[in-house]
Amino acid sequence: MISKEELFELADLCKLSFDDQQGDDFLKEFNSILELVERIKEVDTEGVEPTYQLNQYTNPVIEDEVAESLPVEEVVKNTAEEKYGFFKILKVVD
Repeated sequence: MISKEELFELADLCKLSFDDQQGDDFLKEFNSILELVERIKEVDTEGVEPTYQLNQYTNPVIEDEVAESLPVEEVVKNTAEEKYGFFKILKVVD
């Protein structure tokens, strides 16, 4: 269980803001989740092998096939701007 003060400290660190009523509601829900986690911790898992997948399905592995690439001129002909044979991308960060 966490206190209301700890909740507001965590909220501040996470850049969350809510009023007292929202804080009370969140605190009640959060503490009930923590109680469930504590109950799960009590389960005896000694000798139980970890499960990484719930079913037997595995992703099929497809072999890579090497093929001839398109010429640079054909690839960049549909771009708005091209420089030195590459796509010119707009600057996002100053």
